[in-house]
Amino acid sequence: MQMKIAKALETGIRKTENVLLFIAVGMLLLMMFLGAGDVIGRYLFNSPIKGAMEGSQLLMAGVALLCLGYVQAIKGHISVDILTTRYPPRVQTIVGLAGLALTIVIFGLIAWQSALIAAETLEQHRMLENITLPLFPFKLMVPIGASILCLESIIQFIHRLPETKRGRGQKMGEELTAG
Repeated sequence: MQMKIAKALETGIRKTENVLLFIAVGMLLLMMFLGAGDVIGRYLFNSPIKGAMEGSQLLMAGVALLCLGYVQAIKGHISVDILTTRYPPRVQTIVGLAGLALTIVIFGLIAWQSALIAAETLEQHRMLENITLPLFPFKLMVPIGASILCLESIIQFIHRLPETKRGRGQKMGEELTAG
C-alpha cells in the first residue's frame, strides 16, 4: 500500500515537472516574441514596446526557476566528481546522499522564505512600474521551482538509500569484496 502511494506521488511530481517545463518553454517563446517585437518596433516604427525589458527579465526568471525540478530529475545539473570517482561505491553513494540532503535543506529554506515574500507581494498589491502587471505571479515562481526541486531531491534520496548497504551499481544480495 505504501509503495502504491509513493509511486503515485512520484508520478504526480514528474507530471508537475513536465507541466512546469511546458510553461517555461511557453515563457521562453513569449520572451523571444517580446524581444523581437521590441526591436522591430524600435527600429522600424520608432516605437518600442513599453516594459519589454522588465517583462523579459521576469519571464527569464520564470524559465530558469520552473525548470529546476525537471533538470534535477534528468540529472542535468552540473556535478564535479573529480575526487568522488576515486572513492569506493559506498562512499560515493554516501557523498551523493549528503549532497541531496544539503539540496533539500537549502532549497527548502529558499522555498519557505520566497513563499513569505510572494505572500507579502500579494498582500501589498505590488505592480511593475512601467506597465500595470502584478508582481505576485512572478514572485511565486521561486517557491514553486524550489519546492519541486526539493520534492525531486527527496525522491532521489529515497531511491539511493538502499545503495548505502550494497554499494552503487551492485545488485541486491551481492556483497562488497575487499580489494
